Amino acid sequence: MTWKSMPPAEVCDIMDFWIAAPWPMPEAEAQQRAVERFGWTIEVDNDTPYLMNTVSNFTTADVMTVDVKNVMRELSLDTSDTIRDVTPESTAFLSDSFTLMVREGEAKWGKPALRDFEKAKTARWNVDGGARVTFNFSPRGLSARFETPQGAEVERKLGDV
Repeated sequence: MTWKSMPPAEVCDIMDFWIAAPWPMPEAEAQQRAVERFGWTIEVDNDTPYLMNTVSNFTTADVMTVDVKNVMRELSLDTSDTIRDVTPESTAFLSDSFTLMVREGEAKWGKPALRDFEKAKTARWNVDGGARVTFNFSPRGLSARFETPQGAEVERKLGDV
């Protein structure tokens, strides 16, 4: 079985794009920027627009966007295929890919805050402008999350430093 993951430089470039964006902005504007910059698509279901990363051709294409009162708070996307049948080989593949993503992130944003849970790992950076970037590893796949300065501030106030 072969699995795909996004090249680490591409993941970091996507996060750098969002770090440099003029926050705050509405969800619709963020989605349109993603379409223009990355070639992603917007699909509408029940009058709700959903951002899709159809370019990477991963198992899961949706890009989760969260807004509160029409102000973007965060954006999360898969950076690898979703592993249905977890094996030692698939876990090794994801672990290696995660390690390379973290190294690339460290070269760009400095040393991350690392958390190692029983079966999951995260690397998180506080980046320019008050935003946050998090890379996630689980035995089922890799993902990246960008918290806008507004979203990160809410989390900090809740005690999630």
